[in-house]
Amino acid sequence: MGGALVWVLLLPLLLQDARTQEYSCALFSGNVDWTKEFQDMCLNFSKKGLSLPRNQSLLASKVISLDLSANGLRELPPVFFANLGTLQILDVTGNVLDHVDGALAARCNLDLKANCRCSLEVWHKVRSDNCSGQLPLQCLDVAMGAWRNLSAFLEASCAPRLAPSTIGGLVAGGCLLLGLAISGPMVAWRLRRCRAASSHGLGKAQATKDDSRPHWGWQPQYSSQGLNPKSPVVTLSSSHTSDYENMFLGQQAAGPGFQEHDLAKHGLCDLGQVASALWA
Repeated sequence: MGGALVWVLLLPLLLQDARTQEYSCALFSGNVDWTKEFQDMCLNFSKKGLSLPRNQSLLASKVISLDLSANGLRELPPVFFANLGTLQILDVTGNVLDHVDGALAARCNLDLKANCRCSLEVWHKVRSDNCSGQLPLQCLDVAMGAWRNLSAFLEASCAPRLAPSTIGGLVAGGCLLLGLAISGPMVAWRLRRCRAASSHGLGKAQATKDDSRPHWGWQPQYSSQGLNPKSPVVTLSSSHTSDYENMFLGQQAAGPGFQEHDLAKHGLCDLGQVASALWA
């Protein structure tokens, strides 16, 4: 029973290797001219430092196996493969592909051999949505030097990437939080001083109101040494002279709390207005 299970698991790989060996061919000699028509069923352009044209199809209507491995390719132009209706094996291992076109992946009879990269996610999705009854897709793990299940590789190595708009929103939110962390304590400190200045101003205004009631501004002083026919000594009170001057002239003595007093004077002792005054 165990031996039969092993054969069931190994049979797809053996069939795949047999199909690959069936269409293996010698390396193409000479320079490659994309305007030339090829009559071969197997073309091997490996390690020739080629670049694929974007606006011209390969003229090889009979080709079944195409080897483009180790050419430094970054993408597979869809137009280049447009007229290759008989193509069954496409070997692009040894290339660092940044993009694989979905139209090429929709050809369910095409076997792609490529290095394991996250750019194959499009290939995997198109195949899963459009091609049923297919063998599990595989890719070449360069680090391990072995073929690996493509689905398992994508799940383990290719986490979903954030959209540019999401990244921009996160950056803007971080900058806002940093600004609040820096300015918050300063705004709170200025708010406390502003409210203290407001309380001081109200107390001073109340004292000024009390002092504005009619009085003679003098107070007789009596001696305790006995009766004296002389008139009592009269002294003028000057304790509120500076307050009267400030009240009539509308000025405030400058000092450390002058800005907070000015904010309190104009009714600006709330969080938003203090912050606006702070950054103005």
